[in-house]
Amino acid sequence: MGGYIAAPLSRKDLRRMAYELRKLFGFENKLDFPIVQVIEFLSNKGVFNLEICSIDEMGTKYGETVPSENLIKLREDIYEKACDNDGFSKSTCSHELLHWLIHGEETVSFCRREEDLMKRRVYEDPEWQANCFAGELLVPKHIVKGMSIDEIMEKCNVTYRMAQYQLSKYEEEGWGND
Repeated sequence: MGGYIAAPLSRKDLRRMAYELRKLFGFENKLDFPIVQVIEFLSNKGVFNLEICSIDEMGTKYGETVPSENLIKLREDIYEKACDNDGFSKSTCSHELLHWLIHGEETVSFCRREEDLMKRRVYEDPEWQANCFAGELLVPKHIVKGMSIDEIMEKCNVTYRMAQYQLSKYEEEGWGND
């Protein structure tokens, strides 16, 4: 058994990162974040390499980030669906973007022993961090307050599961707390 451990990041840390990314591109108050356009823009500017791979190449992986190659790989069906505003696929793109942003070889290490992995706190799990970031980026707390799950799904173009989960987290922590 093995897994990875990353520097600890809280939901609030990841929320701030998502907001800063939105702000950088001028989308801080836009409900439907254009993740595909952002990824393509960054790739076209040479910030990182983007590779759209066939299902045969990727197998069961929807996306993959290879820090040593400054590369984000997306499976072609996921990329195409993200271009059509599919919530799950947009989440996958956002997830891989976070891996590229902060999970380089020097910031993530491999847990070689099961006991090390069992000691890992959830906020040190790179996969949890990437999923949390995707939720915070695509369902921004500061502009979904007062919306229903259905409204969030429709206006943010996300899955029911993401809308429900983000809304439950925001309600749990309180709407006035960022």
